[in-house]
Amino acid sequence: MGRNQKQLADQIAKEMGLTLRQGREFLSRLLELVREDLVQTERCELRGLGTFAVYARPARKTTHPVSGEPVKIPARRGIRYRTSKQLKEMLNTKPVKKAKAAPKAK
Repeated sequence: MGRNQKQLADQIAKEMGLTLRQGREFLSRLLELVREDLVQTERCELRGLGTFAVYARPARKTTHPVSGEPVKIPARRGIRYRTSKQLKEMLNTKPVKKAKAAPKAK
């Protein structure tokens, strides 16, 4: 399992010689800037990691799975993430773990 925000901030503080509070404030501010960028410019590129971009999801109609009634889902915006070439290469050089086979039922 990966690290959470607090663990990342603590690692940053340790490696940069900052206090834990400074490390947490640093990471918090970084994430705040990314959010602001997405709201204002609808795009944020972090070299070596990837690009976050806002996209529009159109309104649509569907049916409720239980009642069968028609339901209208409003239009909304979402975030798409595109992995950088550098990160893709790093991920693909690491050996793939094989999944454990499920036990057979008798």
